[in-house]
Amino acid sequence: MNTIVETARVASAVVTGARHARGARNGQDAAVTLVVGDIAVAVVCDGCSSGASSEVGSRLGATLVARALIARLARGERATDPETWTAVRAEVVAMLRLIAEDEGHASDGFVRDHLLFTIVAAALARDEAAVWAIGDGAYVVDGETRTLGPFANNEPPYLAYDLFDEARPAHFEILSPATRTIVIATDGALDLADTLDGDLGWFAAARFLAHPDALRRQLAILARAQERIDWDERRIVRTPAPLQDDCAIAIVQRIREVV
Repeated sequence: MNTIVETARVASAVVTGARHARGARNGQDAAVTLVVGDIAVAVVCDGCSSGASSEVGSRLGATLVARALIARLARGERATDPETWTAVRAEVVAMLRLIAEDEGHASDGFVRDHLLFTIVAAALARDEAAVWAIGDGAYVVDGETRTLGPFANNEPPYLAYDLFDEARPAHFEILSPATRTIVIATDGALDLADTLDGDLGWFAAARFLAHPDALRRQLAILARAQERIDWDERRIVRTPAPLQDDCAIAIVQRIREVV
């Protein structure tokens, strides 16, 4: 007798945008995906562009948030319970405080240079789904796109403001239990509005989940300028890269398999 089993699959990729590549700057975005049984989480983070080394915080933050979240969901906490996310937030902030203080750099300068990053996180667990965010970015739920930001003066809220007792409100959306696919992205993906007709759901295509490197390769192409020779005009025509900013994208999807 065949049995239908529900499992989860994920994909993620990060690319340095063309503008940062031209300036020989490190990419400041990060993405982490984790799966435990039928539970899947994804987190993307974008480091503050004015921070000297904000890629440190974004990579650390994506890892800490993803690990804290999936551990709680695996213990039975619910993705649709705001208290789960409040606890994850507190846990990650406590770790950031320990890191800063342990290094003797609990100063405003250290935090602003290393630990300012936005977060967009998604969870698919059992019969529930949710998205939580601090800062700008975007997410797509079964083909429907939601945009976070922009914020006044290009100053999004950051989790690390909690270290200065200046906590900013988070965005939280409980999704339909029938949700199948969630795509999350840092704000760099909004560069693609013209290229993809504003449809970031394009990244939910099966090929990006079927091959472990397909998503990264596609982002690399979008972050590269194109050149062609116009033989009639005897000149090289250059087309700017669609992705000028750094970009991180992650996908979580529920699938049903017959075993």
